[in-house]
Amino acid sequence: MSEIDWDSPEGAERYDRNCDHQFQKGQILVEMMGIKKGDFVLDVGCGTGRQALNVAGILGPTGQLTGIDPSSYRIKLARKKVVEGSPGNVRFLVGQAEDLRVVPDNSINHAYFCSSFHWVDDKKTALKEIYRVLRPGGRVGMTTLDRDSPNTMRALVDPILAKYNIEKRHEWHRGMRKVTAPELHDLLSGAGFTGISIEPKAVQLKYNSPEEFLQHLEEKDSPDGVLKDIPEEIRENIRQEITEGFRKAQTPEGTGFGNITLFAIATKAN
Repeated sequence: MSEIDWDSPEGAERYDRNCDHQFQKGQILVEMMGIKKGDFVLDVGCGTGRQALNVAGILGPTGQLTGIDPSSYRIKLARKKVVEGSPGNVRFLVGQAEDLRVVPDNSINHAYFCSSFHWVDDKKTALKEIYRVLRPGGRVGMTTLDRDSPNTMRALVDPILAKYNIEKRHEWHRGMRKVTAPELHDLLSGAGFTGISIEPKAVQLKYNSPEEFLQHLEEKDSPDGVLKDIPEEIRENIRQEITEGFRKAQTPEGTGFGNITLFAIATKAN
């Protein structure tokens, strides 16, 4: 998992305010994995620690949660959330999924990647590291974007950008290395895992208004901030066309965008 090159203190704080979607998917994964009181758990790509602290509450004082993330800015925010007097069962470290040397062999019951596996550069090495630190019978879980799934956000925005000949000036999710379900199965199997289960789920990110959607597209320090550098002379036209497209897709429950997410769980053999 490489350092996120667009991250910054402001970006980390913005992520912390807007990670509801990832947190929602992570809650589903945690329940699927059966994490329980007293377990030792590793959160790989823990971000600002929201899911990690949720899991630490499940573990209780006899369990332990280690959160690792390559962004020092996000780890700093995560550490601030560990208030004085909290159970001493959580720690946050700056680190890489491919190098878990701070975690001993056979010491973890569960390891998970909540919306972070698609950021990992060397997935084979990362999964070998996870296999090493898991106890026999331990489980790895992840939520990760399916490369074969069409991105409904791009389906709306890309044709509008193309009209203004600016579609090649921006990158969506730069740095991501998404996989398909068969590729993920092969990666897990190749690392030695068994009992592999991969389930695609549509868990969309909801927007309540076109203004909220446009704000997301214009955010600096965001991989989806494809409108942040649009010239002023054409910005308003693009905003109006995106607003029209959003309203056509709008429903009373809110407008959802996103890819299919793969929910995967696998076991280290006894």
